[in-house]
Amino acid sequence: MSLPDRKETEVRRMLAGPHPLVPPGLADRAAARGRRLLAHRRLLRRLGWLLALLALAALAWAAVAVDHAWLPPPAGTTPPAEGW
Repeated sequence: MSLPDRKETEVRRMLAGPHPLVPPGLADRAAARGRRLLAHRRLLRRLGWLLALLALAALAWAAVAVDHAWLPPPAGTTPPAEGW
């Protein structure tokens, strides 16, 4: 058999000793904090989706409303009518 490890002995001593008292209302405060964190994350997620949708709408608007630079500019005069 091997000798007991120093760390194991210390952990066993700590677990066997008196346990500290839990402050009253700790569970209620922890639950309230958890609800606040979840609400904050939910708000940030919704704002992120809203920002993504707005960016997509702006991109779609820019694609439709932009002056088509790949097309040649319109002629200032009409070409002569030939063959009439």
